[in-house]
Amino acid sequence: MRRTALILLAVLAAAPHGAAAQQSRGSRTPRKWVAGLIGAAMGGAAAGAYAAFSGEALGNCSRPRCVGILTVGGGALLGYMVGRESDRLYNLRYHFGRPITLSGQRLDLGLVPLDVRVHGPTVVVAGEGGVEILSGALRLERVATRARGLRGVQLAEPERERLLVGTTIGLYAFPLGGEQTLGALLAPGQVSALDLRGERILVASGRQVALASAREDSVQTFGEPRVFGSAVVDIAWDSRRALAWVLTESALVAVAVADTALGDSVGAFALPSLGRRLDLEGDTVAVAAGQGGVFLLGVGEPRAPVVLAQWSGARFAYDVALSGGVVYLAAGPEGLYVLDAGTDGSFTVRGLDRHFGFVASLRVANGQLYVVDRVGRALHRVPLPAW
Repeated sequence: MRRTALILLAVLAAAPHGAAAQQSRGSRTPRKWVAGLIGAAMGGAAAGAYAAFSGEALGNCSRPRCVGILTVGGGALLGYMVGRESDRLYNLRYHFGRPITLSGQRLDLGLVPLDVRVHGPTVVVAGEGGVEILSGALRLERVATRARGLRGVQLAEPERERLLVGTTIGLYAFPLGGEQTLGALLAPGQVSALDLRGERILVASGRQVALASAREDSVQTFGEPRVFGSAVVDIAWDSRRALAWVLTESALVAVAVADTALGDSVGAFALPSLGRRLDLEGDTVAVAAGQGGVFLLGVGEPRAPVVLAQWSGARFAYDVALSGGVVYLAAGPEGLYVLDAGTDGSFTVRGLDRHFGFVASLRVANGQLYVVDRVGRALHRVPLPAW
């Protein structure tokens, strides 16, 4: 019986070396072999206990040797099957990229976070339950809460001494610092996107985008709002040109911006799926497009944006952030994908980090990557790696 158990264990111990060439996830040993070894060992232990305490044989296979063959072999088979299922789940999780871990600081929040914005050392997180103002000078530290109890808070943008908060019922202004917590309704109506540049604001409501300036208790709109073919979901000023990039559910549109009015559309790129978020870096725009994945567009010529790369490996692309040509993709429950754009119109996946939880929003600022975990109600700040 002992010789039989030793032979089975030796075969199982040699198996991982034969399967190593089939592993595509780095140095991870297949769990089917590890679990098989454990199952065989447990079967051997059970057989040894039986041999030590058994009396006379009661049947054809009640002798220690026969029992040993059955328990060791059965334990190995059961462990192999359990381990194989573990390998299957692992390969599904990391089908498109190897596992990576980005280390940083985590701060638990008192709300369900939906969006993060950064202005110098000030970090604001908006979500269901209000807006949390954080200090990000050295470590993330909670400073104050604004808009507590305000319905439909979607995003917030810090502006000098004020905090502009976009909600489903209007645009509000709150003091950024101090003890006062009361805010003022600047303009009614749903706010779906918001971006600041100096004294001017781009604010979207439904299919409209207006250029405005926020005063103490109201908003002054310059010219007529621009109307688009579908709902506006995100906006970004182009600091290098007199342009704004408007992301609707169906297209990315370049719009001319004058000092006192929005101009005409300069160029556009039609999206094959619903747009959600965008990020701009130089002459490159990344677009998170839900089930359509992520698009990387070259916008050096705004009149004719071109697709540099596209990837739809994630089940759903919630948000995207650009830094030095590297694309960080918020993939919800899948985690955070890190992508590189190739020269052949495709992305190379550097890896997938799943420890951030439900990644719903991203922001790159001051050499840091800010990651919002919606389900875990947390904000992570990670120093950008030197890829």
